[in-house]
Amino acid sequence: MSALSRQLLVWFDQHGRTHLPWQKGNKPKANAYHVWLSEIMLQQTQVATVIGYFNRFIHHFPTLADLANASEDEVLAQWAGLGYYARARNLHKTAQIIVKQYQGIFPKDFDQALALPGIGRSTAGAILALSFNQQHTILDGNVKRVLARVHQVTGHYSQSATLNKLWQLADQHTPRSRTDHYTQAIMDLGATLCTRTKPNCAHCPISDQCRSFKAGTQSQYPYPKPKKQKPSRTVAMLVFVNNHQIHLYKRPSSGIWGGLWSFVECEDTPKAIQQTLLAFDPNATINKHLDSFKHTFTHYHLHIHPVVVNCSTTNHEFYSPQQSTLGVPKPVAKIISHLENGDMPSSR
Repeated sequence: MSALSRQLLVWFDQHGRTHLPWQKGNKPKANAYHVWLSEIMLQQTQVATVIGYFNRFIHHFPTLADLANASEDEVLAQWAGLGYYARARNLHKTAQIIVKQYQGIFPKDFDQALALPGIGRSTAGAILALSFNQQHTILDGNVKRVLARVHQVTGHYSQSATLNKLWQLADQHTPRSRTDHYTQAIMDLGATLCTRTKPNCAHCPISDQCRSFKAGTQSQYPYPKPKKQKPSRTVAMLVFVNNHQIHLYKRPSSGIWGGLWSFVECEDTPKAIQQTLLAFDPNATINKHLDSFKHTFTHYHLHIHPVVVNCSTTNHEFYSPQQSTLGVPKPVAKIISHLENGDMPSSR
């Protein structure tokens, strides 16, 4: 066991997080379903945000079998707002595979876990380490940051040489004993002390091991990702309203907001809006234009122009905005909330 590992474990015994809802608490062992779900939710998402989603998700799907037997719409409805929706679709697929191939028990074999949809090398290692105390290495964002600072690793993670170096260091420090506690400890350290900005080095248990701390260069590590200007695109969302109900359609599984329910979209030009409106219902008329707003994805900005449209067609499905339990993206939920607060047109 390295000195870093020993010091981290001593710190964890006093200061580590042990009462998060997916941790075992006073139980003799962790629930692999809970650990797996939390690891997927925590990808690209902070703990404070995940806790509420995790509790609601477990309330609706108490067991892995419940998740497997649910419909995709039910799963996406509980995921709505958490973003990166491919995570939810893969979670659902994986649950069905585990029920079918592994009798509903999360596989303990690393290669079997790695082969499941949505589970990569670090996630598989985290699940098996935290659930079964197996000696596997993790390298999530928190661990990358800690190791980059401790060892002054140059280059950004997107560069293969840098990533390979970090994996080597992660393997080097992962102990054979208490792997579950070490795994949680190094993640906790990155989340609570060795933060992206203003790291709390004065309370860090491994500052004497940290090269960047000794050199006073903490702010230089990890190396930032080379900045690229995000492109922008603009879209009109047509909110078709019929007798106080709104039209929503299920998006394709691939692409943004895959499998969620959304408004009809088109280019944000008068001609495209009019053509799309008439194709939906020749008798439809524009009621009002709502204020445009911006929604930012990882790789681009989306400027959304909501257009409320009166229609009377019976050729499409309409849903009550107050009663709908469909999973919708955040921008769609924002528009629906706006409608409920006074922008819903009166009946024709």
